Amino acid sequence: MNKTTLHWSYLNFKDVPMDLFLYEDLEEVYLKENFITTIPKWLLNVTTLKFIHLAGNNLSAIPEEMYLLENLEFLDVSNNQIRELPKTIGLIDRLQRFNISGNELTELPPEIGALKQLEELNISKNHLKRLPVQLSECQRLNELNLSDNADIWHIPERISNLPSLQSLSADRCALFYLPVALSKFINHIRIFHNTSITHVPMIYEKFFQTFYDNRAKVTPLAVTHRSYFWVLERETNTRLLLPFGTRRIFRVPSLDNQVTLYDDCLRAVQYLARYMPLWQNVALKHMLPEKFIYDHIVNGPTGRCTLFKCSNPLYTTYYFMAVKRRGSTSKQIFTCYFCSNLCANVWLGENGKKYYQLDWEVCDD
Repeated sequence: MNKTTLHWSYLNFKDVPMDLFLYEDLEEVYLKENFITTIPKWLLNVTTLKFIHLAGNNLSAIPEEMYLLENLEFLDVSNNQIRELPKTIGLIDRLQRFNISGNELTELPPEIGALKQLEELNISKNHLKRLPVQLSECQRLNELNLSDNADIWHIPERISNLPSLQSLSADRCALFYLPVALSKFINHIRIFHNTSITHVPMIYEKFFQTFYDNRAKVTPLAVTHRSYFWVLERETNTRLLLPFGTRRIFRVPSLDNQVTLYDDCLRAVQYLARYMPLWQNVALKHMLPEKFIYDHIVNGPTGRCTLFKCSNPLYTTYYFMAVKRRGSTSKQIFTCYFCSNLCANVWLGENGKKYYQLDWEVCDD
């Protein structure tokens, strides 16, 4: 038979029918909402397959040999009972769209970063606690959905700043803090029902809606990670969670050129790192004088200068402002991060009529 697409959904199959072998040049198969428990290894010999739809079955695993489907571009295994992904997942070279939402994943393997063609990833409705930084190696990723992972409290800036990212959804997670670096091409963000967020970085201002004002009071000791610390905004007595455990932040206005030579060196090395991921560059790891320098580079900048025409990466020191909209009934606090006092003053000159500064102080605990 010469048929490239099969529609076998809602047929109460318990196994993938071996009749698939009767179809030459089969490219797309729909097996949604059946009772299939395993992906049989014989199916991996049907190497013409490009699209596999297995949503709503009883799958508990993806075969380690899935990469044998050398032409596979689309894989939907949403709403199953899959608990982990095989480490060989990164070998599916042509995979562009991957939907594994509604499963029981607690982590993603670092090898997922090897999916160089990946454009859409849906990992919503799982039990993930963090995102591996290697996901940032999926340079073509333009849509990421991680909503309804109740234990994810932070999105690494290296991921939110992916060069092709256009859509980011993180509804109903446990976010305390929004990344201070976003892809310049992003045009869709959903961060509803993250009630512990106390402030919104200014780069989110164009996506802001008053719905975000529905926040709960944050427990002061809820986050104690060494890479973050708290400042107290005095007008509303609100504690704001900020990046950089060194606590080297400066007010605006203050003396210029306080950003350290260390940060300048990090920017230079980061520029070179564009040509090779540093977790693959063992030689450079041994050349750098301190391990924490290497760690800073691998994890990427934790922010970018709020002044758009600058956008310098920020690492351990920066100039900080907390602001509110003039004449607005919203209680929302926006935060700004700058690489220099000059950039801060330029931004104030352009936006001073719309926003006013809030006083703040670093918290002791």
